[in-house]
Amino acid sequence: MGSLVDLVVRDSIAIVRLDRPDSLNALSDELLGDLETVLDRVDVESGCRAIVITGNGRAFCAGADLRQLLSRLETGQEGILSFVRRAGQVFSRLENSPLPVVAAVNGPAVAGGFELVLAADVVVAAEGALLGDGHVRYGMLPGGGGAVRLERKVPANVARRLLLTGDLEPAERFCEWGLVDEVVPAERLLDRALDLARRIASGSALGLAEIKRVANAGWDLPIAEALALEFDAFAAYLDSRDLREGLTAFRERPRR
Repeated sequence: MGSLVDLVVRDSIAIVRLDRPDSLNALSDELLGDLETVLDRVDVESGCRAIVITGNGRAFCAGADLRQLLSRLETGQEGILSFVRRAGQVFSRLENSPLPVVAAVNGPAVAGGFELVLAADVVVAAEGALLGDGHVRYGMLPGGGGAVRLERKVPANVARRLLLTGDLEPAERFCEWGLVDEVVPAERLLDRALDLARRIASGSALGLAEIKRVANAGWDLPIAEALALEFDAFAAYLDSRDLREGLTAFRERPRR
């Protein structure tokens, strides 16, 4: 069987595509393993400056493969715990990647698929795409970061309702709430995601990585500690070649 995750590098952007369309790109052990392998490849591709993650077919990702989870439930809890732990680790790996991550949500993103979206830095969605946690609809709980990340990305009362009802909402509503950055026609989705990824990736690779690191670490810190972390990162960045090149380019830019 071929890989369930496709990787194409275009203009220094790693396009990562979940490729299990007949199962709505549901997360299985095999897909997670292939996704880890692809991210390993991206890590060693020195030319990669950003990641765009999307799905093949009519869904972004419908969440965990429930048939696989049911079969594991019959043999005990450890199999399910191992799967959910692994999924959470993959999502955290994307969230903490030094590369900017753009999610191009081409269709439904539910449960684990929604948790994958929450791990991205920027989210672009196709018109009418449905998103939501949805775990409670199947008698389950979020285990890959949904209950934690959602309340940090949309208003708390909205997050709580979505978690407790399992409701799915169109991308347009999530754009109003701030999780989705742009909603575009489906035929323009990948092009727009690539445009954003290129624009972001045109900045200093070190600077982008430090911005992500400080922003992620500062989430859980008291404001004074978070500000100190940011200042320390800035101070360390003063020694970087990236800063010197950026300031030099500004000084040499033709005046209007």
